[in-house]
Amino acid sequence: MAHQLKGFTWTQTSCTVKTKNNYQCLRQTVTPNVGPVQLKIDTEREFQHNNDLGWNWHKSWNIPNISVKLNLMNEECAQWMNCQVQLMAVKLLQPDLFEEIGLEGTTQYELVDGRAFFTGVKFNSTTYNHQGHKFQLLLVIKEKENIILTLQSPPIFIDSRKSARDEHRQIQYIQPFEPKYLERNFCKKEKHQNEVVDAPIENNENGLHNYLTAPNIRNKIKHPVFLALKFSRCFNIYYQGNFEIENHLIEFQKQLMSKCQISQYLIVFQSNNNRIKRKIEDSLNQLFGQTKIKVIEKKHVNELTYQKLELNSEQYRQSYNQLILLMNQFTLEQQQQQEQSILESDQQNIKLDKQIPIEIDPQSQSQIKQTFNHLERKSAFKKYKDFDKLPTKNFEDEKQEQFQRFEKLSNIQEMENYEKIQKIVKIEENNNNQLLTQQIQQQQQLQQQYQQQQQIVPNNYANQINQLNSNVRD
Repeated sequence: MAHQLKGFTWTQTSCTVKTKNNYQCLRQTVTPNVGPVQLKIDTEREFQHNNDLGWNWHKSWNIPNISVKLNLMNEECAQWMNCQVQLMAVKLLQPDLFEEIGLEGTTQYELVDGRAFFTGVKFNSTTYNHQGHKFQLLLVIKEKENIILTLQSPPIFIDSRKSARDEHRQIQYIQPFEPKYLERNFCKKEKHQNEVVDAPIENNENGLHNYLTAPNIRNKIKHPVFLALKFSRCFNIYYQGNFEIENHLIEFQKQLMSKCQISQYLIVFQSNNNRIKRKIEDSLNQLFGQTKIKVIEKKHVNELTYQKLELNSEQYRQSYNQLILLMNQFTLEQQQQQEQSILESDQQNIKLDKQIPIEIDPQSQSQIKQTFNHLERKSAFKKYKDFDKLPTKNFEDEKQEQFQRFEKLSNIQEMENYEKIQKIVKIEENNNNQLLTQQIQQQQQLQQQYQQQQQIVPNNYANQINQLNSNVRD
């Protein structure tokens, strides 16, 4: 998928990522066996963009919330998949090889109904701390250790939140310095036998190291021209031999301030002490890593292509006013870009969520339809080794097995229902028997009462006759 102008577009990749412990290959190792897949990525807003830095973001800001939705295009298939999605931040080392930078926050989720949502995630480092490397985001869709799909974002310039310290750090190596400082002598305060002594900073590799690390020197001037004039024995500026220019100081200042063009200059250092050399190299990379001017050791310079730029204090004095005017113009442009960036950011905050669909080539996937049982969570993906000949599978046997399972389940349910009915019948029979017994007992009681009444009546009649007979006799 081609990159669109000012469109934050994700593209498919099969790269390798260098992690802390090993190398992780993100080449696709499984493919859906249920037909085409569609992936949608929704973002609340896009990253900042300007012509100088391209896509850019601040380390202390939360990355725009990312919503991921994975759809199986086959409508007869279940819309959930037993897989995960991981968000990574990386920097490019060489083509198809990245190094993991790391993120703060939750960076891996299970896909629930094909969905996942990333929020509250931040970068944990800056482009400045990685020698000017821009970062990229990777979205990895996987099933355990099996890679389904990997997408990469455009490069993003990550900076720390604007502060007085950051602005001062930028001025240190861009702002033209007053010529009078070239005549000033510096020293580094050191402890020697429990006493603080002033160690003079000389024009050699030790002096350069001491100047860059001296805590007592406040507001150090770190402009490359200043370092080249003060430490000319170990620090120089080189330019391409076929690069003809009237004033190298003016052109070097322009390229030092620019971040969007390839420079014809090199910052060159040399040292015979390996310990000091590493520290000087690290300090220079931290200073000039954001610029397009490369920092390189002298022994690696191709002197057939590059020539040493001969500088002196007088040349700098003559060009100082022009450098100040150039710097003022640059500062004004930076302020305008910041205002424009803030305006664009505010406009993006009120936009509706954008959906960027990415469709996987359906020719590389199986077109077999399958009906899934939601009661059994089975993977929708199958491993394959030959990427040119993807396997297909006949699901008739599985359908027959599924039908048999349903039939058994139905039989079990019928048996359970029959047993329930039998229990109800037995209960009703018992109740009827009890009722019949009660009725019989009641009938017997009535018969006994009737017989007793029948016996009482003749006895009373006989007694009455006897009394009458006795009365007649008297």
